[in-house]
Amino acid sequence: MPMTSRARHLVRAVGSPFATYAQVLYLSACLDRTSPMDLKSTHPFWLIKNGLIRSYPPLNSDISCDVAIVGAGISGAIVAERLTQLGQHVVVVDCRDVALGSTSASTSLLQYEIDVMLVDLIEQIGIAAARRAYALSYQSIDRLEELIHTLPIDCDFARKLSLYVASDERDAIKLEAEYEARRECGFDVQLLDRQQLSHAYGLNYPAAIVSTQAASVDAYQLTHALLARVAQGGGSIYDRTSIEKFEPLASGVRLHAQRGQTITARQVIVATGYEAQQMLREKIVTLKSTYAIVTQPLPTLDPWHADWIMWETCNPYLYLRTTADQRFLVGGEDDDFYDPHRRDNALPMKAQQLLERLQALFPNLNLEIDFHWAGTFGETCDGLAYIGATPEYPGCQFALGFGGNGITFSSIAADLLAETILGNQSEELKLFRFGR
Repeated sequence: MPMTSRARHLVRAVGSPFATYAQVLYLSACLDRTSPMDLKSTHPFWLIKNGLIRSYPPLNSDISCDVAIVGAGISGAIVAERLTQLGQHVVVVDCRDVALGSTSASTSLLQYEIDVMLVDLIEQIGIAAARRAYALSYQSIDRLEELIHTLPIDCDFARKLSLYVASDERDAIKLEAEYEARRECGFDVQLLDRQQLSHAYGLNYPAAIVSTQAASVDAYQLTHALLARVAQGGGSIYDRTSIEKFEPLASGVRLHAQRGQTITARQVIVATGYEAQQMLREKIVTLKSTYAIVTQPLPTLDPWHADWIMWETCNPYLYLRTTADQRFLVGGEDDDFYDPHRRDNALPMKAQQLLERLQALFPNLNLEIDFHWAGTFGETCDGLAYIGATPEYPGCQFALGFGGNGITFSSIAADLLAETILGNQSEELKLFRFGR
């Protein structure tokens, strides 16, 4: 691809030996307020429900801090709160308003299940590593619950039963092996056959794993609550502030913002989610488009129950939860991400397909779509997040919670990176390392 004059100008402006053309394209996009990567379309339910909870000013002067976090979505907020509680002076910046990237489009399911089944992950990375990855994810839901209970609002957190249903008979056989693998890890799980599943949940699938370790939350509201605590603890949040350059120093990193201001930090944490791929030479994630609908409020959810969530073994899978005001929230119909226009053009058709699949599950309910949206997410080859350092960015750590359970990965990242910042390198970072 030929380099434009704008890109050549940015290469000179970056002046960094590890700047790549992908980075230059990313930085070029950041110069235009309207051009950060388009991660969602229309108006997700959470933004309509909550409104713009709070806005923060853009950076307007040079500052310094212990830790600068690039990205003010749910990942950046969880990490920032943890470090603030540990006494670190934290600065958080985002090129958008707070939580208006992927976070506002999240369906906000909290599941320990990784997008790659445990039996498959064992084949990829070994039994000990796979079990440990699943255990960390399992424990993260308890950690998130403990954190949310310390906040002044509950962020619609609710414990759920998770039903992982076999889409066909072949998947039912594999689900038996998955059940055994999880049970050997000590997880609280049940395996139901078709008759048991129909009797208990009114679902016509050949089998299902039922797990007690699951929850739902309003990730948009949670992000704002966490960042409010960061501000109360002496941290600073700046939105509409694009970072153009990462300059390594002998004792840290200097970030250069679009308007010329700088942030000098001992450590930098990049929590920009799927956009981080544009900064990196290493191919770490494949982008996908996903679609979601929220129905009108219902007088009853029968035969469903507000305390249940469901997802399927097929790929792409359907996933289902309810909201606090008796709505169904359904997502799925994923396909490859090509560009935002193609994704958005597909939204009406995809929304109708999701409604039809939901109606087939509950033919006696009168279902109508109140909200629908599309978003971009990423898949990794092993379903795991990327957490830690990469040689491409000296002095920086990354917290990239890809996949269907990015919020739980964000909690794991907060634990592991807090140890790193305090000088204690966790062995568990190897699970999520770059270059794996």
